Amino acid sequence: MWFTSVLALWSAYWAAMFAQVAHLRSLDDGAGVVAFSWLSRGLLAVGAGLFLIAKLSPHGQSL
Repeated sequence: MWFTSVLALWSAYWAAMFAQVAHLRSLDDGAGVVAFSWLSRGLLAVGAGLFLIAKLSPHGQSL
């Protein structure tokens, strides 16, 4: 289950990166802000789901 946790962290990292890109694009010219924000939101949802799966799994407790 450690792999699921790694995927959740990876997804959260990229969600933060795309959120930052969306923010910077909104300050510049606004092109692609909606696409980057949707991508960020989707990656954050995937990361949260993977984290919950890893946390709630009975195999997640044994290291």
